[in-house]
Amino acid sequence: MNTANVAEASRSSYVGHGPSYTDFTPEQLDEIRRTYYAMVTLVDDSVKHILDELRAADLERDTLVIFVSDHGEMLGDHGLLLKGPMMYEGAIRVPLIISWSEHVPSGERVEGFVSSVDIAATTRRAAGLEPAAFDQGRDLVAVANGAPALPYAWSEYRNSGYAYDPAVDTTMCRDADYKLVVWHGEPDADRGPVGELYDLRLDPDEIVNRWDDPNYLAARMRL
Repeated sequence: MNTANVAEASRSSYVGHGPSYTDFTPEQLDEIRRTYYAMVTLVDDSVKHILDELRAADLERDTLVIFVSDHGEMLGDHGLLLKGPMMYEGAIRVPLIISWSEHVPSGERVEGFVSSVDIAATTRRAAGLEPAAFDQGRDLVAVANGAPALPYAWSEYRNSGYAYDPAVDTTMCRDADYKLVVWHGEPDADRGPVGELYDLRLDPDEIVNRWDDPNYLAARMRL
């Protein structure tokens, strides 16, 4: 698999289990987007009801609230719908908001990176439990109060869900300036990995792949 095959790999959503982006008319795509935004609004309204009930029961000081999503939605960006092995921001960048009265400062936004790996560590710490033996996460409550976040974000896809043929295995690492995505070859294949490299300072929409650009070799090798 290489980046030239991204469109082919996504020709049918979920490897043939759903229609592709090109199967929809512009009007249908607009309706998909409106429906998605409506679902987001429903979630927001439902979260408000939960928080209102916590306040009414005077449980705010005793309740750590973590609002997070497992993945995003391409919504037509890059000619893609749904999710999958593509590591574009629309699919992998998710909301992560924490609230805990008298423990987490209100209205603060953390610079740097946190991830879903941190959630288990955060809830264990809040409950007064010891870290798990193999826990790699950080305590988000501590990060919200000034402890350092990570300087990078990491994501992996290992041919899960509906399997591709050939298999698709990708790894992403990004920092504040660049994003690297490696498309791994088969372990016994006579070829190395290929991938994507985006200069997020100049190209926040991830349009120009700098993987083979010699001017970006240092950034690619560092990531």
